[in-house]
Amino acid sequence: MNQRFNINRAENIINQFSKTLDLSLVGYSILTEVGTGLYSFMPIIPLMAGAKKVMAWTQDSIYGSAESAIHQCRNILASTDNTEIDFHVGPLNVDHLKQADVITNSAFLRPLDKEKLKHTKCGVVIPLMYEKWEFRASDIDIEYCRKRGIKVAGTNERHPLLQIFQYVGPLAIKMVFEAGYEVYKNKIVIWSNDVFGDVIFNAFKSLNAREIIKTTNFNDVRHSIGGVDFIFIADYNEVRSYSDNSFFNLSELKSINQDFGVVHLYGSIDFEQVVNLNIPIFPRKNGFARKMSFTLSHLGLVPFLGLQVGCFKVGEMLLSGNVDNDLSQLICS
Repeated sequence: MNQRFNINRAENIINQFSKTLDLSLVGYSILTEVGTGLYSFMPIIPLMAGAKKVMAWTQDSIYGSAESAIHQCRNILASTDNTEIDFHVGPLNVDHLKQADVITNSAFLRPLDKEKLKHTKCGVVIPLMYEKWEFRASDIDIEYCRKRGIKVAGTNERHPLLQIFQYVGPLAIKMVFEAGYEVYKNKIVIWSNDVFGDVIFNAFKSLNAREIIKTTNFNDVRHSIGGVDFIFIADYNEVRSYSDNSFFNLSELKSINQDFGVVHLYGSIDFEQVVNLNIPIFPRKNGFARKMSFTLSHLGLVPFLGLQVGCFKVGEMLLSGNVDNDLSQLICS
């Protein structure tokens, strides 16, 4: 199995977070996804937490084939004392939906719309692997959940027992290094006015960037672009395209500064259009509104696995009715 992580270390991290959060899924049936890389651990976590049954959906994607995802997960499973996982390839398995007590808001399960949720049993819950304020209506039919009494809650990534959100800073630094910049003594524009921008600002500041301008005002960018090494785009709620000159005129910025590049964590951006302007861009792919260009899995085991364990703990809390706490962020009940 071609992997860039240590399975034993990953299992130890899962155990540590599970112990810290006192995660127990004993007696429950869990529906989640399985993907390649670190996402091959998604169904492993509830198994390690004692789940009665774990069902995992997958499909072919740009990240790898469904066959590869299942193969990687089975290799990990072979190193544990846990039982088999019920895999499914495809966008729908009604039998799985009928059995599930917890359904994760995972990519291969989305959208969790009426056509899927109508098959679920009374009392099913949906934990999100992100915070409440990041909720995307395209992920879940929240009105149908309200009608059915399906509990949905976000995961507080800044909870003292998790502290996952702070890893956004190291993720941003890794992306910038991979893009070919140094941060140290660089002049940087961060396009953001939310907590993502705050964390990234502090991360760049810790590496002694020469100057950091954090803004979502294009006039500020225009006036500051001289000498800028790169623009880091990380405004979660912005839905307009950064390839739209009426909003974010890259051509104008290029006319002032021939040398700046673009690094994008969040936001709609047309990779080919930026390349045609002879502006370096990283990652070298299209960006999408309210979707991370790289998730925390790109950084490493601890933030990714910690967040997933936290998400499953939120699911456990919803099942037990324990929603009045700092970890789970109730969206509907």
